[in-house]
Amino acid sequence: MNCTIVWFRRDLRVYDHAPLYRAALRGAVIPVFILDRALLFHPETAVARVAFMLECLRSLDQDLRDRGGRLILRHGDPVEILPQLIRATQADGIYAYVDFERIYGRVRDARLNDALARARMKIRWFEPPGTTPDLIPYPRYRDRWFADMMADQVPAPQRVQVPESVLSDPIPTLQELGLVADGKPIPPGGTAPARQTLQEFLSEKSDRYYWQLSYPGAEATSGLSPYIKFGVISIRECFQTTQATLEDAQDKRVQRSRQQFIARLRWGSGFAQRFRYLPQLEVRSLYQVFDEDGWEFDEDLYNAWRRGETGFPMIDAAARCLQATGGWKQLNFRSRAIYASFLSNLLGMDWRWGALHFMRHLIDGDCPIDHYQWAMQAGVTHCVDKTWTRIYSPEQCAVDRCDPEGLFIKQWVPEVAHLTPADLGLPPRLKDYPPPILTYKAARQRRVKQLERQRQTFLNQDNILPHLAPLPASLMPFGAEQFKSEVGWAQATHLPLFPAALALEQLDLEEAIALRSWFVAHVEIRPHRISKRKQSARTKEDPEKYGIQLSLL
Repeated sequence: MNCTIVWFRRDLRVYDHAPLYRAALRGAVIPVFILDRALLFHPETAVARVAFMLECLRSLDQDLRDRGGRLILRHGDPVEILPQLIRATQADGIYAYVDFERIYGRVRDARLNDALARARMKIRWFEPPGTTPDLIPYPRYRDRWFADMMADQVPAPQRVQVPESVLSDPIPTLQELGLVADGKPIPPGGTAPARQTLQEFLSEKSDRYYWQLSYPGAEATSGLSPYIKFGVISIRECFQTTQATLEDAQDKRVQRSRQQFIARLRWGSGFAQRFRYLPQLEVRSLYQVFDEDGWEFDEDLYNAWRRGETGFPMIDAAARCLQATGGWKQLNFRSRAIYASFLSNLLGMDWRWGALHFMRHLIDGDCPIDHYQWAMQAGVTHCVDKTWTRIYSPEQCAVDRCDPEGLFIKQWVPEVAHLTPADLGLPPRLKDYPPPILTYKAARQRRVKQLERQRQTFLNQDNILPHLAPLPASLMPFGAEQFKSEVGWAQATHLPLFPAALALEQLDLEEAIALRSWFVAHVEIRPHRISKRKQSARTKEDPEKYGIQLSLL
């Protein structure tokens, strides 16, 4: 009988899963997940995210058992384990989705390809919906994404036959993995909770999602981001479920919110596709000038930002919410944007320090989304044709725009709970709350001048290739020296990647223009301007303090 290994990674589901479905059609299946220490002890690993992943693995195992199968779990290096598993089971080969979230994963998969080729073993890589191996202009990618999303979902196999002779390690606890739980509440894992969350969002939040997404106290987010991160529900299923409700929605508010949700699904895929082209975005700014100029770093100020002791209640509330909850529900896109902008634009620190901190806490942490958003907030990417600077005010503007009743701030910064909302931007001196660690206007002016000078090197250039940061010789993850990490894989230089990175020096002019299209705004985006409605005197400030933030769910 034919036998195929299906290697699960960030696709922990049985529905709309082409490798599993195709393998089940062939015959016996060995569905395997490998607990890899290089990922479990990556500098950017969040313990809570691992805890959620373990819950998703338990759910996947049950979904397979419902079809007569089971999940096979292994610990170790996939490059060693998978060839051994082929030999031990006489499997015909491996089916797996291509994955390009992290540089490590691409090094691992390139090593696996080489090991299998030398052993004359086979692997078939499946392209995930919404991605492409080809370098195409962004408008063409957008059309490709919609075509993929509208294609039929792959049905779940009715039966998954796993050979009884193949044994599995038990799904471990955090403690057994050598990790210590940090007390964050973990959402239920698996496809069923993901589908329930989607339905609750569509029925209960989509009349206000578009309008209240900026308000953390409203909790208007979909709550789907952790599930999408680990692929327990496919983006295509989310798209089609939402799309099917649009025709029935009579309320224009509902229609607009659901359309916005679909747009955010597409933006997330687009961030991943940029990382497919340029994996260096994990460890470098897009343009060389920003990292070559260097960044400031003050450990005391960085720790104040991390702990939520900056003296700006909106910033401190975001800091404390992130560390207590993992941010997946209440810490929405606007709160993350303001918090991020404070570190890079006002404190002048390298955005990678912020991305590192976020990824060590986010339950929904996804490297391309997190890192690209951080670089955008720092003003160091997606700005070939951008002449204005987006820097958020952390003062009363942030309160009025994101938390006008002060509910979010007072929940997480009880030291200011007795103040009125109008006093939460810059509180009076308090005995138990620190004064502001910076002067906003001066910090902002300094950053604006710096960005304007740096951008002159590439602004409005037709060919941006000479200005892009190349893939570094050392692929060591950022933060490896600060945290216990398994980074032996990165000790070598000039490691091959699969999928391969774009060879920037080999692109012709047409390809350069196609790549450029991924880093310009395809709609006219202007700085947000304050409406003329009544507002407190403190909100009547420079409109350039506001910006537009593209984020997820």
